[in-house]
Amino acid sequence: MQQVEGHIGAREGGVLLFTILGSMLFLQYPQYLVRVGGPAAWQVCILITLFGMIAVLPMVALARRFPGQKLADISQQAAGPFLGPLLTLAVSAWLLAAATVTLRNFTETFIITILPHTPPSVLIAAGMILAVFSSYQGPEAIARTAYLLLPLIAAGVLLVLLFSLPRMDVTLLFPLWGFGVDRTLVGSLYFTSMAADAIALLAIGNVFRDARDLQHSSLHGILLFGISATLTVTVLVATAGPPFAREDPFPLFYLARLIYLGRFLQRAEALIVMFWIFAAAIRLSALFHAGVSSLAGALRLPEYRPLVLPMAIIIAALSLLPKDYVAALHLDREWIRPMGFGALAVPLLLWMLAALRGRGAADHAS
Repeated sequence: MQQVEGHIGAREGGVLLFTILGSMLFLQYPQYLVRVGGPAAWQVCILITLFGMIAVLPMVALARRFPGQKLADISQQAAGPFLGPLLTLAVSAWLLAAATVTLRNFTETFIITILPHTPPSVLIAAGMILAVFSSYQGPEAIARTAYLLLPLIAAGVLLVLLFSLPRMDVTLLFPLWGFGVDRTLVGSLYFTSMAADAIALLAIGNVFRDARDLQHSSLHGILLFGISATLTVTVLVATAGPPFAREDPFPLFYLARLIYLGRFLQRAEALIVMFWIFAAAIRLSALFHAGVSSLAGALRLPEYRPLVLPMAIIIAALSLLPKDYVAALHLDREWIRPMGFGALAVPLLLWMLAALRGRGAADHAS
């Protein structure tokens, strides 16, 4: 059943996906990429971008076959009243799990870097209050907030990268292919699952004005993320060197602490903390809303809002289960990322079932 939740265009959708993906650059993901590619981590970013854009093509094709519909409605039409809700439920579970890990990761980041004496429960409660409020406002409010905050976040990150240029040593970016072609390619394929976050757009597909908007949002969002990741990792490796870059969990925070322009500009890491807050809020709100909306669709509920508060309490409780930051990182790297391939497989399966059963209007949005 369709709900009136406003509308967003290709620009807002692309910026929303870019913010969802780009927020991971504030966390440990540059460290992961350096561990895979070493000095050629920038090549890993390029490969992940290409593989990610290919990985979301089935989702784009599915959206064009069912224009103006969200995942829950598409699943029921393509896979039937039994299998369809199960597939939607699986995607919803992954989105909510990703939101849970995101909440814990950013909580630990704030505690380690700037708020060492703050109980995790306080930050988790604050994050979930923000996510609940955003979800009640709807996806249009989340997307437009990301669109308004993008210039500020982008300007701050570019400022950090720009002032890091004098410290760069480009010889640290070689040899090409880092630890070897095979390891670089396999590692790039493994972290292609980061593109699974794009399924959050399909979960709220009914708010896009047409299928082309969702298509452009998905591809442009991944492309912008790839460019940002390549620039960030390049500056990080050329500044700190691969051995240190693969061990530092907060790369942008590290680069910001190196900035010193006499008495005129010091302690630039305070800017990065502010951008952390903005990016974390957008990512958490988007994943949480997409997961709750998909869960309501899988349960055939006419309205998602009754599920918002109960799911927020559950996610807040689950986010406290990892005993420390290392456990949260392990959960993200060893479970959430690999399970992203399963989330990416759902649109492909639905597209195949729709084609075999002759469901959808494939030529309607062509």
